[in-house]
Amino acid sequence: MTSSPRSDAPSAVLKTTRETAIWGYFPTDRMPVLTVESGTVVRIDAINQFGVSAPEGPVAYFEALGVPAEEVLPELAEVAKNPRPAGSSGHILTGPIRIEGAEPGDVLEIRIMEVAPRVAYGVNSTGPGAGVCGDLLDTASTRLLRLDEGDQYYSFAGGFKVPFRPFMGIMGVAPPTSAGLVSANPPDRWGGNLDFRDLTAGSTLYLPVFQPGGMFYTGDSHGAQGHGEVDQTAVEHSMSLTARFIVRKDVSLRYPRAENDTSIWCMGIDEDLDVALQIAVREAVAYLVETTKGALTTADAYALCSIAVDFVVAEAVDGNKVIVASIAKSLLP
Repeated sequence: MTSSPRSDAPSAVLKTTRETAIWGYFPTDRMPVLTVESGTVVRIDAINQFGVSAPEGPVAYFEALGVPAEEVLPELAEVAKNPRPAGSSGHILTGPIRIEGAEPGDVLEIRIMEVAPRVAYGVNSTGPGAGVCGDLLDTASTRLLRLDEGDQYYSFAGGFKVPFRPFMGIMGVAPPTSAGLVSANPPDRWGGNLDFRDLTAGSTLYLPVFQPGGMFYTGDSHGAQGHGEVDQTAVEHSMSLTARFIVRKDVSLRYPRAENDTSIWCMGIDEDLDVALQIAVREAVAYLVETTKGALTTADAYALCSIAVDFVVAEAVDGNKVIVASIAKSLLP
């Protein structure tokens, strides 16, 4: 699905401000904060939401965790002043970016070129009622994790070193108008809170388009996460995303799809984990039949999924679950 590359230098920069940021929902009628042509490389200086909604304010929140005030991004306090609509999640989204020429039925290709830290630390926070084992803890547990000087790992308790693998937890387009007010918490066909840890630099995400211009949003940036994000949070860490946005009129999708140099990823998304798995299987079967131009029958593709394709729980804690079918490119003829 990859198209021809162009210059990799960003030709537009979108900063997160009170005007470019919103609390966690995907409006269908918000005016674009940036408009670009298909093929444009954009750097988005996003923020992670942690500390923004703290009653004491983000500076005091991070100071209590050992972060000097001068290391706290000033836009956190500014964005905190924005009203939070009922039904929105606690995420901070930057956008939307309108990509000229994108129309409903098209696909938006997002080539992820770089995800770079804006500060040297992130937060993981959990507690009673959080994650997939809500009864596991009796008290809240919040920890600050700092990157080493080479941005290779986070130091963790007990001498563990957690590899730094930054990605954007939320990348999505505006949903269909019929969906109403859509919280950014559950992922869906328009992407959103996919929390798929393999969407790092060098990967490409494909999203079906539902509104003119696509209207792309991002946020919830992470420095590291295991598949599933089982305690409710990753390493919540403010990042800059550099990506190329390409309108694709030669393909169509029902659900998000992604790839890197070694794998194709077909996604299934639903509140029910079993249904999400069924969707991922159907998406993978359809991809294998399509990519082989019918050389594989549906029965062939179903069998191949069973014996050679991995199905991974990418997201298990945000309402809808995400199952990813991982198809090795080396498997393809």
